Amino acid sequence: MSTSAETQQSDAKRQHLLERLLDAVKQCQIRFGGRKEIATDSDSRVICLCAQFEAVLQHGLKKSRGLALTAAALKQAAGLSSKNEGDLTFWFYVKEHLNRHELQRFYSLRHISSELGRGRAWLRCALNEHSLERYLHSLLADRPRLGSMSFNYYEDWSFVLDEERASMLPTMAAGLNSILFAINIDNTDLNGGLSRGGGNSVSHLLKGSTQGIGSLWKESAQGVSSLLREISTATSVPGFTPKVDDTSDPLPVLPRSTSAGEKNQFLLTIVVKNAENPLSHIFSPVELRQATVAMMNRKDELEEQNASLRSLLDGEMEHSAGLRQETDLLKKKLAELEERHTARIQALSRENEVLKVQLKKYVGAVQMLKREGSQGNDDLSLLRSCEEQAPVPPNKFMGDVEELAASYERKLIEVAEMHGELIEFNERLYRSLMAKDHLIVQMRQELIDLRGPVPGDLSQTSDDPSLSDFETAHRALINVWIPSVFLQGRAANAYHVYQVYIRIQDNEWNVYRRYTEFRELHNHLRTQFPQVHAFNFPPKKALGNKDAKFVEERRKQLQGYLRMVMNKLIQTLPELTARPTKETLLSLLPFYAPAGESGAPSCSSRRPCSWKARSRSRGQSQQSRE
Repeated sequence: MSTSAETQQSDAKRQHLLERLLDAVKQCQIRFGGRKEIATDSDSRVICLCAQFEAVLQHGLKKSRGLALTAAALKQAAGLSSKNEGDLTFWFYVKEHLNRHELQRFYSLRHISSELGRGRAWLRCALNEHSLERYLHSLLADRPRLGSMSFNYYEDWSFVLDEERASMLPTMAAGLNSILFAINIDNTDLNGGLSRGGGNSVSHLLKGSTQGIGSLWKESAQGVSSLLREISTATSVPGFTPKVDDTSDPLPVLPRSTSAGEKNQFLLTIVVKNAENPLSHIFSPVELRQATVAMMNRKDELEEQNASLRSLLDGEMEHSAGLRQETDLLKKKLAELEERHTARIQALSRENEVLKVQLKKYVGAVQMLKREGSQGNDDLSLLRSCEEQAPVPPNKFMGDVEELAASYERKLIEVAEMHGELIEFNERLYRSLMAKDHLIVQMRQELIDLRGPVPGDLSQTSDDPSLSDFETAHRALINVWIPSVFLQGRAANAYHVYQVYIRIQDNEWNVYRRYTEFRELHNHLRTQFPQVHAFNFPPKKALGNKDAKFVEERRKQLQGYLRMVMNKLIQTLPELTARPTKETLLSLLPFYAPAGESGAPSCSSRRPCSWKARSRSRGQSQQSRE
């Protein structure tokens, strides 16, 4: 009964960790997914995501690895490590899968001084470089080191040994590739140790490394002999072969003229002696002094390596400073362009005001000409009547007529000049408006590509001319897009998986589909809707289908295809327009069902998709009702 209860409790703990990690990934995808905004450790969502990944990797980690703890105790006695370095963290397992350059990178961090801090720095660096998925595949594939060997790292009830739940870790890491992380990895806050009491004395550290781990010493004794033989072969030190079978042999004395490899083997021999029988031997001052001398020599070598790494880091810092200067220069140029555009807009506004004033003058001049023309006709009729009554001198009459004609000519010239200026300003304003309209159309299309069409955008994006204005305005708010694509599998069996993101009002979810599933959906819809033949569906390609440019172009084409299909479903099926919910959509098209829910497609190369059969039965039942 107790074993069953412990099993249920461990399973509940793993499920709780999985749910919290899924929630942290979802929050980060909602906040930063598909955007150009950078996700830093100043955001609580990013902090929560890192903490959940640490909890998963730390769960079930064995805390009684005697050889590692004893070596940490010796290093702490020599003053070469911090008090938290003896704590066993997931870094001890992760560093087994890193190459020499990667290890040097994390050991050369200036502000990281503990193993826990290096593990946290590795996790944040993997998020920044979008390499967490690759690392997780490597960690989970190493089953011998995880739990099957006697010298393993994790307990049988740990999260990483739960194949069903652990297999979801690389997929969740791949879903984070659409986020631009910029997390600080060289931070003293990452050194925070595990909560564990204890003093600083050597005897207390040695007691803590051996207390309650009798079974571990037996396991360590089985693998120490082979470990020392491998080290002896690698260092090729003649005349020195440590003995681990005879517990009565005294500890060797370190000669003065010894190489770095002999010093390391001497230290390992001391550790092995105590690993075989930890409670029967206490370190003497001479032994501790010799171990300290060997570690000090090793410290000098590490300091030389650190100096070379610091020089490399200085070079990288100079390069980063150059990049920052270029970024500042580009920002200044952008600010200048914005100022120029602002000044241009203000100039056009002033020209528009001047144009309005001149137009008013033009209208006033025309009205004045009309009034003066009617008045001139009255004057001519009055002159004629006066001529009939009394004679008028001809010279005076001709002078008045010429003066009137000259005034008309001057006014006509002014009107012509204002008309020419009006035409010029009108052409300039028209060109400016056309340029702005083109920019607005381009920006609207980019916005639609990012967040999907809304009812106001359907009139510009829909390829179906049969949609009326009423249907466009009252269209159900269902958005679909494909934000990312990632590679699944290995070698010749690798294939691309597309992340399909669906949002219906406030309800949103993700599904992951292969290209073959999209093609089966297209073939299935062509049998029900003849209009689907005209939709732009990306064709199949046998060679070069894993090229990055080709995959990105196919992602855009599949996204446009799904949106056209959604518009056609909303136009054709009234039940979706009347009740736009997730349940309605999944009942009509199970292609959008997430994995694990009823209606989710279970496709493979040998078995057809189950959603096709359900969709076919739904269509037959609908025809029978008709």
